[in-house]
Amino acid sequence: MNIALIMAGGFGKRLWPESTLSSPKQFLFLQNKESFLQATYRRVFRIFGPENTYLVTRKELKKGVLSQLPNFPPHNIIAEPVGRDTAPCIGFPAIWIRKKRGDLPMLVLPSDHLIKNERKFKQVVEVATKQAEKDFLVTIGIKPTRPETGYGYLQMGEEIGQIDGVPLFKLKRFTEKPSYKKAKEFFEGGNFLWNAGIFAWKPSVILEEIDKYLPDLSHGLRRIEAVLETDKEQKVIEEVYPILPKVSIDYGVMEKTNKAIVIPGDFPWDDVGDWKALERVFSKDDAGNIIKGLIKEKETSNCTLINREDKILGVIGVSNLIIINSIKGTLVLSKELAGRVKDLVNDFLQDPELRKYVE
Repeated sequence: MNIALIMAGGFGKRLWPESTLSSPKQFLFLQNKESFLQATYRRVFRIFGPENTYLVTRKELKKGVLSQLPNFPPHNIIAEPVGRDTAPCIGFPAIWIRKKRGDLPMLVLPSDHLIKNERKFKQVVEVATKQAEKDFLVTIGIKPTRPETGYGYLQMGEEIGQIDGVPLFKLKRFTEKPSYKKAKEFFEGGNFLWNAGIFAWKPSVILEEIDKYLPDLSHGLRRIEAVLETDKEQKVIEEVYPILPKVSIDYGVMEKTNKAIVIPGDFPWDDVGDWKALERVFSKDDAGNIIKGLIKEKETSNCTLINREDKILGVIGVSNLIIINSIKGTLVLSKELAGRVKDLVNDFLQDPELRKYVE
């Protein structure tokens, strides 16, 4: 028996104004069928079943999660008092799940990615959890289809075997988001994968590595673990969690551990990390535009135009722009600067008068 943990506490700042603190990226219905969260749960539910699927999120998002997933077992939602990046987001559920379910292999994955070919996804996930039983930290990388500067990369080392025809490699190194020149080298080299942020391990193994490389985080987690299922549990979580180190699992553990292996995932995957990524999701008109909503354009080319409001958006004579009109605000920017939306949102968060537009 294996466990799945869906991480659903993020924000998705680069998709503002559609994504906000109270209605983040994972809640969005970009394709008008399922939200990212609903698609992730359906995908995982079919492999692990409802009672073996857990979800970690910020406590203020729990109501929204249950609204989108009305059949999700409420007792399988693990609530963070605040977001503290992925190392605490993974360590906290690891102690919680180990306490309640034992040291079962668990798949850990984000709630806001686009994945297709679910048959292949299932095959790779099942191989990853099998390998996690052997006390490895398993990460699933995606075979690149282009030089991409928006993703981190995983370098594959020597092949150590195969399970059900799926190869396993030692993880040689993590590489942060590269320059285009480096991304082209990685793509052409053939031994690099995109870092998808999907993992498999036993709680005991990831907690041992957190103890080794992130001792301050481990100390805080042990304080919480000591009071789980007691009347002190909530009080200690509220005291300890907000002061846990804010660090990613990649930087804090995976870049340092010698227990990591990587499995190539050859299923179509996209993290849809910013508005420019929609070019890989939606079809374009003859002028290269993506148009969603009540919009009238003239002499406009290579633009992404989205209007979520019940009023007309008129656009004339522009190129290479992203224009998003939503209930929280209107965003206009050059496509090349799509990654900079996060900087703008951070400015809003620091301004007491503007913060309400991202909440």
